[in-house]
Amino acid sequence: MKLSSSRRLQKIVDFLEENNYVKAKEMSERFEVSMETIRKDLIYLEEKGIVKKEYGGASLALTGIEKNMEFRKYHEDDKSEIARLAAQMLREYHSMILDSGSTCLTCVKYINLLPSMDIVTNSVDAFRQLNGNQHNVFLTPGKKREKNHALTGNWTEKYLKSVHVDVCLLGTSGLLSGSGPTSHSDQELSAKQIMIEQSDLVFVLADSSKFLEKGLHTVAEWEKIDGIITDHNLSPGLYSKFCKKVPIYVAREEENEENR
Repeated sequence: MKLSSSRRLQKIVDFLEENNYVKAKEMSERFEVSMETIRKDLIYLEEKGIVKKEYGGASLALTGIEKNMEFRKYHEDDKSEIARLAAQMLREYHSMILDSGSTCLTCVKYINLLPSMDIVTNSVDAFRQLNGNQHNVFLTPGKKREKNHALTGNWTEKYLKSVHVDVCLLGTSGLLSGSGPTSHSDQELSAKQIMIEQSDLVFVLADSSKFLEKGLHTVAEWEKIDGIITDHNLSPGLYSKFCKKVPIYVAREEENEENR
């Protein structure tokens, strides 16, 4: 199957996340490209710190650790699906907290099309991209965390405790632990927990790969979460497992076709 370069790279990373190793020859045959093209793909991914090249293929270099912003660019189509659905679900609300994270950030361009809302965020990137002419946008104080440009610390937490909103869109490092959404960052853990407490409804944004990953810290038990918003690639088995614990809202693939 012929794919664009960026889509092929995403598929290679997807395969690595599931299997931890790829054979160059297998990837060449699967994507109908030359071995030299796959070799260049793996070199590029190695330069980004995503894979470790080995004889005849490559292994995943980032299993079980927090991924940098460059790695989070993968699954872009899936995140757009999630963002579109999340924005549709936000239409009836008037205030929200937007967490940091790549999927939360993807929501911004769709949130900018919604009726005016009061929006609180601890994401420097989201604050910059949110339309202040359309919405009332508030950035928490705090110390900038370079890993994902989130603001953290006592000032962040104190500010979050001073607001109460209709809904929170929460990011996560992974859901594999099964007991609740997780985070790699102990610096962000308290802020996320306060976001949950200060929101009437909480939706976790997680692309389907996050169901196979987990962070070090559990942010909250499922009873405090009102739903997971995910993409159409979630397997039936994982859907059946998780829907017993928390409602799952699955975006449809065709919703994002016009952007491909």
